[in-house]
Amino acid sequence: MTSTLAQTFAEFATGLADKQVPDAVRDAAAWHVVDSIGVSIAGASPHEESGQAARRLASKWRGDGATIFGINQKVRPELAALVNGSLAQALEMDDKHGSSLARPGSTVVPAVLAVAEERNASFREVITAVTIGYEVMIRLGFVGGDRFLERGYHTSSLIGSFGAAAAVGRLIGATPQQIVDAMGICGTFASGIQESTRTGSTSKILHGGWGAHAGILAIDLAQSGITGPGSVFEGKFGFFQTHLTPVKGELDFAKAAAGFGSRWYLPETAYKPYPCCQLLHAFIEACKQLLAQFKRDGISLDQITRISCQLAEPGLTLVTEPKDRKKAPQTPHEARFSLMFGVASALVYGDVGLETFRVDRLGNQKVLKLAALVEASVDPDSDYPAHCPAILEIEVAGKTYRSHVLHHPGCPEAPLSKDDVLDKFARNAGWLFGDATREVGAEIAATPERDTMRTVVKRLGEAGVTVLSGAMA
Repeated sequence: MTSTLAQTFAEFATGLADKQVPDAVRDAAAWHVVDSIGVSIAGASPHEESGQAARRLASKWRGDGATIFGINQKVRPELAALVNGSLAQALEMDDKHGSSLARPGSTVVPAVLAVAEERNASFREVITAVTIGYEVMIRLGFVGGDRFLERGYHTSSLIGSFGAAAAVGRLIGATPQQIVDAMGICGTFASGIQESTRTGSTSKILHGGWGAHAGILAIDLAQSGITGPGSVFEGKFGFFQTHLTPVKGELDFAKAAAGFGSRWYLPETAYKPYPCCQLLHAFIEACKQLLAQFKRDGISLDQITRISCQLAEPGLTLVTEPKDRKKAPQTPHEARFSLMFGVASALVYGDVGLETFRVDRLGNQKVLKLAALVEASVDPDSDYPAHCPAILEIEVAGKTYRSHVLHHPGCPEAPLSKDDVLDKFARNAGWLFGDATREVGAEIAATPERDTMRTVVKRLGEAGVTVLSGAMA
């Protein structure tokens, strides 16, 4: 009898030995843990709306279990996963795998770290569980591709819980059948709409947290005796048929089930250098290239008369509509999903960082003037979602400057180095750890696998307290 995809995932999750994960994959998993913790801490900053909300929730949900990063307060593990996953996605800097559109850093990692801290699991167990979660979530993303985005769904909350359930199931010693049941339960929990990207509301940041939270709940429910359909993926009323009918093209379950233990996708997952929608990242790089040419030719931004961007659907609609709001975003979250604002900001400031999308920058008249000039159209040759390429043309005094960036930064063809990841960690967590931030990130990556997750969290808490105490002295 042929196994269902849920059974294949469960067998992989329970049967994979620590030593079967290649050293390079384990190393990559550790660095993605560093990145995930860093982006959660960035979202927890008191300067951010997400950080302010997280503090209110931490106070309300206070209890034993796991730590909310950046706040250093404990709540129940499933709630810590919800908050940390949401914080990781709050500033749009969580990692993302290309063609699967999976974002395991804000779903799988927060779930594993929360449960591992509660259970005092070893870092070895954490790394294996994280690896399992990435591999499951990414493969599931291959089945749907960009079709969820076309429907207005978001993959983090749709498929994140499945990866989180596989990872947490492994961590706590669930049986294969319990993980299958949890997958079925995750199908019931699957949700997440993109409308907030059009309105500037912040509910979208919950998608990462929901994926992490729902995965833990699903495992708990399965271990308590609640069952789920083993045909959750293939069934007539299963996950894909209900969310994608009428289905365009084929659902490639064979690719999702292939290569476990021999083909590893985790190391291909991209770190995101900029705090905005990944569709904007190659355009930011293109802006930097053209700014260098402007400097060479003595061109000022005041001379620009036209800005043209080409990118693929369904991403084009996501970052350009409704046009009036995208050209003059009213909230930080709305700005992070505005191609117009992102391109204009990169041209005016020369780069894009955490401060770019804060409230005090939204009214910059130089940025808004350039944003009004940005027009966008479809790139018919884009290989999205494998990559997020950018074609940028800027017309100045009758001359057209053009840049075509084929690969978004962070992808396998344009990877970020470990130093780049530490630089990003320093930008994200510097408000908490001060001058020692880079060292803190490096210490997480170098954690001996015999150490426990509680030890890691304790070190983070002590580093943050030291900096805060020094600032108050």
